[in-house]
Amino acid sequence: MVRRLVVAVAVCGTLFGLMIVAGCGGGGGDQPGPPPVQSSSIKGSVDDGAGGNYEVLLDGQPVPGAMQADDTFEINGVPPGEHRVAVVETGGMAGGYVTVAVEVGEDVEIPPIVPELGGQIVGIVTVRDDDGLRPLAGVEVTAQPAIVIRAAQGEDGEPDIWPPPDLPSFSTFTEDDGAYRIRAVPEGEYIVTVAAPEYAENYQWVWVQAARTAVADFELRPAIDPGVGTVRGCVMGETSNGLEPIEGAVVCIWSDDIWRPSVFVPGGDDVVSYEGGEENEGSNGGEGDEGEPGDGFPEPPLTDDIPPPWFNDVTTLTDSQGHYSLNAPAGYASIDVFAPGYEPMWEEIVIQADEVLERNFTLEPWDEEWPPPPGPEPIPGQEPRPDLPPSAPAL
Repeated sequence: MVRRLVVAVAVCGTLFGLMIVAGCGGGGGDQPGPPPVQSSSIKGSVDDGAGGNYEVLLDGQPVPGAMQADDTFEINGVPPGEHRVAVVETGGMAGGYVTVAVEVGEDVEIPPIVPELGGQIVGIVTVRDDDGLRPLAGVEVTAQPAIVIRAAQGEDGEPDIWPPPDLPSFSTFTEDDGAYRIRAVPEGEYIVTVAAPEYAENYQWVWVQAARTAVADFELRPAIDPGVGTVRGCVMGETSNGLEPIEGAVVCIWSDDIWRPSVFVPGGDDVVSYEGGEENEGSNGGEGDEGEPGDGFPEPPLTDDIPPPWFNDVTTLTDSQGHYSLNAPAGYASIDVFAPGYEPMWEEIVIQADEVLERNFTLEPWDEEWPPPPGPEPIPGQEPRPDLPPSAPAL
């Protein structure tokens, strides 16, 4: 009996093994594998009568071997999505950029790129930790054209608010020594930002000129968890009778995190386009009043415009005992204290979410009046001379 059972088990095991080899359900042999990945490509050329040497960048990264001797280029293995393609002069500041949308398995051919002389933005990105200051490699650095809100009034007396245009950006990555360089950047104002995991975003405002170099170095700081913290303390003043609390002192906290506008309010009826070759009227875009092609960017902001960056701030006054308390966004910030008859004070602070930070201040007497007194009223019908400061009397 035992012997028959052993033989039966052996036969069943053999049949089960044959079923596995043949495939479940009696199907054929090999199972179909995953479908092959369809790669995409971008093809283009450089229209340069001067015959310069250029290299190709895809999303800020060099593409070795993409540029050919006949000034054509081809980028293979491009993932689907929107990409920024650039051709930049080797060792120079001329070049051109174009934004390309690529579908799966699509071969996109873009129009010839005409290089133009621009400027460059260079710098180094470092971090400070327990080991001191060290360079940060492989971090993306982005230069975004500055947005300006123009306070134009509509027919109903409210600002005319338009959606923001799709502003082109320029980016690259830091090398092993933390250095970076963004070449062939059109002339204008830019906000250069650096964002890295576990570090707080940092920015700088630069002005780029053709054939010139703008420098923006960054020292990143550890990121602070988002939230709201509390800063409180007491403001005292030095007097002939010793220290006394100051009532009504102004305490203001300015956050280091910039606020970027979400709307663009143009002045007048001009149609503004930020991409060269688009249809524009007036200002610098498309075809101006004199029929000459523009550079695709609006005119410089007017004197009553508010240029970025904008910072969040919270303000309060001290009570009769000199005490104050402020809730502010967590992060890096500065705190300013002002009081009439005393020298202003400020210091940098770090606000942690759901924590209380104690900051006390002792102000020293100051002979200067704060705030400064306003200038005399202008004489009716008489304008002040432009070469005099606003507080000077009209002549």
